[in-house]
Amino acid sequence: MKPLEKYTFGVGDRFAHQASAQLDAFIQARRQGWEVVPVWNKSNREHLTVDSQPPSVLAAAQAAVKAADWRHGFHIDADHIGIATVEPFLACSDFFTLDVADSIGKPAPARELDAFVTQHRSLI
Repeated sequence: MKPLEKYTFGVGDRFAHQASAQLDAFIQARRQGWEVVPVWNKSNREHLTVDSQPPSVLAAAQAAVKAADWRHGFHIDADHIGIATVEPFLACSDFFTLDVADSIGKPAPARELDAFVTQHRSLI
């Protein structure tokens, strides 16, 4: 995996038509001294809604980067994924945002919680 830069900013190009315009914002920011790189993101739900595939995000980003001669980092986020949806993103993503919606409001198993607290006592 590529190293993650200190400052990143997520951008969504839902229909794969705005990557160049989005990248231009990063070019302008860099001219003003801001060293921030784009993380293009699109969730599995969004791909299903607009009938696209995860590699299309990488292709749009690469085209924008090439057209602008962008010589800095960028990332592709497999946005809001889980075990059931991650596979199509693996070959084309280098940034992963986990969808924890199914776990919200559910307590962690006591044994796992105790083990975590014991292992990380220095953080308490």
